[in-house]
Amino acid sequence: MCKISLIISLNFNPGHVSHMVASYKQCEELGYVPYYYVTNQFTCFLPKGSRMLVYGKDVVSSCALAIFLFPAKGNLKVIYNLKRHFGSKIIYIFHEPLGPMKIYRKAGFTYSYLAKLWIINRISALTVKWSDVILLPSNKAVQLYESNRLYKNKNYYCLPLLFDDENTDNYSKIQRQYFSYIGTVAADHSFNEYISFVENAIAKNMLSQLRFLIATKSEFEVPQVLKESPRVVIKKGEPLSNEVINEYYSSTYVVWNAYARTTQSGVLAKSFMFGTPAILLRKNLSEFTKDEGDVVAIDDNTSTEQIFEAVNKIVANFNEYSISCRKRFEECFYYRKYNARFKEILSSL
Repeated sequence: MCKISLIISLNFNPGHVSHMVASYKQCEELGYVPYYYVTNQFTCFLPKGSRMLVYGKDVVSSCALAIFLFPAKGNLKVIYNLKRHFGSKIIYIFHEPLGPMKIYRKAGFTYSYLAKLWIINRISALTVKWSDVILLPSNKAVQLYESNRLYKNKNYYCLPLLFDDENTDNYSKIQRQYFSYIGTVAADHSFNEYISFVENAIAKNMLSQLRFLIATKSEFEVPQVLKESPRVVIKKGEPLSNEVINEYYSSTYVVWNAYARTTQSGVLAKSFMFGTPAILLRKNLSEFTKDEGDVVAIDDNTSTEQIFEAVNKIVANFNEYSISCRKRFEECFYYRKYNARFKEILSSL
């Protein structure tokens, strides 16, 4: 009898597609018959010919394993139904465990944002409680998980964010030209700091050999100086296909990853997939990065001088950085490297 697995994402984000494809392929290679179980918006972004069920439309008739990749309001109801009707085993890939709330108060987040985090924290805690296995993507994520008294499930493992290798020959022909911000506009991602740097760079004609790219489904108000500059390319306000996102990584010299807070960035992993280095804050160096190897670390993401020097260092030594990035991707994020490990985890259920 075939074992059906569901790859579940009920919160639409085209940036999640790469993770979902990797989980689908991994389950298939481990003997499951995988289906995507997603909101209708995902259907045109996932690979054609894939097995797929649409949340709210299609009925699940069998499920041995369900992998929840991202938080969503509908997750708890689906977990309850899968366990009740099929005795499904639930795996929750917990990307962003929250630390104690005092950390965010000290960091100066607004009260409305703190209230949002409070709600997210409690929904996450219930998801964690009802899951059979929790997968945490980095050592930092494990530390945050262990420090949060709401997360009581002790059956957790550290497993990096997983990707298929999407870097085909077509992308290698694309000319690089950008210092890019790719992904959701968020305070945690220090978007305003990136924008401030771009404004300064344009005003002072810094990094004159580069252009600047912002690629996001988020909406934001574009400063006038960015609107007027031929050096700035902005794609905003609508979801971008995985193929378009891949083109942007391939045409980028340096990716902005100097986030105020991160446990494990999918942007970083995907930039490595395309041999694209990043700049990040020194406090966010991890087991997946090496300063002046595949990234350049800075101490202050508001310092125009530090950002300028970091980008220049990468561009001047791009080939060496790019080779290191590809090697890092293959060693740390390519899903097939973890098939045996994931099989061990499944065998413990």
